[in-house]
Amino acid sequence: MASVVVTGAAGFLGSLLIERLLDIDCLLLQGRSVAIDRIVAVDRIIPEHWFQSRHLEPIESDLQTWLAEDHPVWEDETVVFHLASAVSGECEQHLDIGIEANVMTGIALGRVLASCARRPTLVFASSLAIYGGTSDTPLPECVTDTVRPTPQNSYGAQKLMLETFYADLARRDLIAIRTVRLMTVAVRPGQPNQAASGFLSGMIREPLQGHPSNIPVPLDLKVMLNSPECAVSGLIRGAGFDDQTWGSPLGLNLPGLALSVGEMVDALHQVGGEPAVSLLSYEIDPIIYGIVSRWPACFDSARAKRLGMECDQSFQDVINQFRDTLS
Repeated sequence: MASVVVTGAAGFLGSLLIERLLDIDCLLLQGRSVAIDRIVAVDRIIPEHWFQSRHLEPIESDLQTWLAEDHPVWEDETVVFHLASAVSGECEQHLDIGIEANVMTGIALGRVLASCARRPTLVFASSLAIYGGTSDTPLPECVTDTVRPTPQNSYGAQKLMLETFYADLARRDLIAIRTVRLMTVAVRPGQPNQAASGFLSGMIREPLQGHPSNIPVPLDLKVMLNSPECAVSGLIRGAGFDDQTWGSPLGLNLPGLALSVGEMVDALHQVGGEPAVSLLSYEIDPIIYGIVSRWPACFDSARAKRLGMECDQSFQDVINQFRDTLS
């Protein structure tokens, strides 16, 4: 039997991951099917009316504070899904917040895992933001897993720091690391956050609920997207592979949808019609544009696809998935 730990558990992706894990009795881990004994869900704030299950142990705590304590979960065969993170826009505006929430907390987690008696599996939710091009050093037309990361914002740099640290722990055979690099996840429900890419959800979410939304980038900007379901499925599948099957490099780019912001508007029109599209405004924000425009707009995810990881068929399908949650 295995114990599962989810950090950032009460966030949007964390909650969806918890929901999926509660739906299954067994988890594919390191190439073996193992029964889930318990799911430890850690976040600073746990909703009052959350999931109810005898397998679920919600922990309302700052992650570093919780990691500093002794917990019996580390004595088990354990898989950790590390989702806790400050978002891109927040990291760019407040360097100290990003360093503390992303780097120092991630290092604290790695040190705890490295001391476990049984080698744990760590599934790390990294990001396409580890890549970034400049006029002097442009990215290749299509990014593969072997392209050297060159982040151009603090969030991407912090994710890459943790990727490097976790890879070193894996080299020492202290942990099994599965770094899954997510594309921009859309459509996210709930309230807007400080992510630079948040408008890619907001431009769909808000108009479908009768609210205005601004698009702060040119319509011809190309982006890479994962639906929430695709992102969570990729994280769960990542835990299932043994070291040899996962292979090298240790970071894997999740397959995603490549499309322009204008094509996203067209998809919104197909689903929500003119009433939804009429709620959009188009005012460029140079800070947001400066961050998002440096991210890759094309990935060759052949390796991930060989491992059975798939992306969504169309963005219109993704919008319909979100709209179904509103009813």
